[in-house]
Amino acid sequence: MAARPVLTREHARRLALHAQGLALPPARGRPSAGAVAATIEHLGAVQLDPISAVARSPLLVLHARLGAGFQEEELDAAIHSDRSCFDYWAHDASVVPVADLPLHRWQQRRHLALDTARSQRLRAWMEANVPFADAVLADLREHGPLRACDLEDHSAEPWRWGYWTDEVSSRQTVARMLQLLWMTGRVGVAGRRGIERLWDVFERCLPPGALAAADAAPLCDREVTERATRRALGMLGVARSAHITRHFTRGRYPGLAEVLAGGVRTGELREVEVEGCRGVWFALAETLERLDELEPGRRTVALSPFDNLLCDRARAAELFGFDHRLEIY
Repeated sequence: MAARPVLTREHARRLALHAQGLALPPARGRPSAGAVAATIEHLGAVQLDPISAVARSPLLVLHARLGAGFQEEELDAAIHSDRSCFDYWAHDASVVPVADLPLHRWQQRRHLALDTARSQRLRAWMEANVPFADAVLADLREHGPLRACDLEDHSAEPWRWGYWTDEVSSRQTVARMLQLLWMTGRVGVAGRRGIERLWDVFERCLPPGALAAADAAPLCDREVTERATRRALGMLGVARSAHITRHFTRGRYPGLAEVLAGGVRTGELREVEVEGCRGVWFALAETLERLDELEPGRRTVALSPFDNLLCDRARAAELFGFDHRLEIY
């Protein structure tokens, strides 16, 4: 068996920065909504978070890649006017591209079907509240988009937090129903009023025909992992299997070891080692072929702590020697 190529730490970092769109200066001027959508599609997901010490995290993430001309209005247009992106759960609550809808539909179909105590509890609660779910969907279909506070609590069984409290409230019950309908792909976020979400039926939050097209050709587990793995490696540059699992569609890579081995056999993927780092790393063959053409990054940018380059803190520490923790959590 031939020895694996060994990348220097500098080359591995260069691959990561180029894969994240952080190595080269952005184009001058104000980017269009299309440019914003293309950046989100390249990243796979931009995490949403309301914390705003400097600016909200998605704005910092996009500013770092699109430059000073980027304005929040372009992000809003990409999501709510062009509908080239939508809100869903990737590695966390995020803005994700419609191009990856088939991957997310796979998760939406299985969200309540998992054999875990949490899924069993949620499934039982939803089964007890089918008329409530139907009423929410009917209200949204007729009157949406609506805020959560515009919807009435018709639950047969209110949501109880459990854990440290048995508190019951209509506000939390409606919020939980919307959350579960969102996670299962029946409602979506059609807009925002400040940080308050405006809810609508899911198909109206997407381009016409997008939902039907995704559902006409649902992906199997193997197809999901093959597609998501290629996407993740395109975003990471070079990564161990654990890094892939934690990136993009976190925890949604069934049979990853077999997919990686298959990709190496076909030549689509390459195994490498990274100087000073443990284990086997993987990269797209086409990425390694361009390695000598990649310029060293010479930019200084402000990164959100939720930036895609840093959101896997263990990888950031191993690859860049940057170890950080968030006191707020």
